Amino acid sequence: MRTAVPLVACMAVMAHAQDTPPPAYEYVPGSFVLFESPNFGDRPEGTVIDTIVLHHTASSGLDGVIKWFQMPESQVSAHFTVGKDGTIVQHVSTYKRAWHAGKSIDQYGRENLNDFSVGIELVNKGDGSEPWTKEQVEATQHLVAAMMRRFPIRQIVSHEKIAVPAGRKNDPLGFPWESMRRFGVSLWY
Repeated sequence: MRTAVPLVACMAVMAHAQDTPPPAYEYVPGSFVLFESPNFGDRPEGTVIDTIVLHHTASSGLDGVIKWFQMPESQVSAHFTVGKDGTIVQHVSTYKRAWHAGKSIDQYGRENLNDFSVGIELVNKGDGSEPWTKEQVEATQHLVAAMMRRFPIRQIVSHEKIAVPAGRKNDPLGFPWESMRRFGVSLWY
């Protein structure tokens, strides 16, 4: 036997659902998850992806970064974000051009690093008050290792060093760069 639910009751439930904030992004700490960003473009044809750019988010939460990167009006993204708990979020395919480096030039004089780099954001306030967690550094190492298996990476750079004009950025402030030496590529920070 079916019961009819009055239309007024359905409308009340729908109105309540619209007033209820969406749930926080759900993920298991230390996992790999996908929260796509609409903020990306095509890489120039024939581009060799050979650079990794490390950033800090200038915030202390992963949820806010995910939300920001999902907003078209933000006009910003990165390929990945690594949370303090080691969670890795992918926002943009590595075969696409994420919008993370802005106006930039590398140590070889090449401009527009978004064209040939993988951008990795690391959740950290970036004011020197937050330590880099062991879980975050290890997850970043695993992610860099995966990118090195996929692409002929020859340098890992800080956003601080590539940003134009010089001094425009300071990230990732205080990052333990010695943790990247194991990869045997140029480090520019």
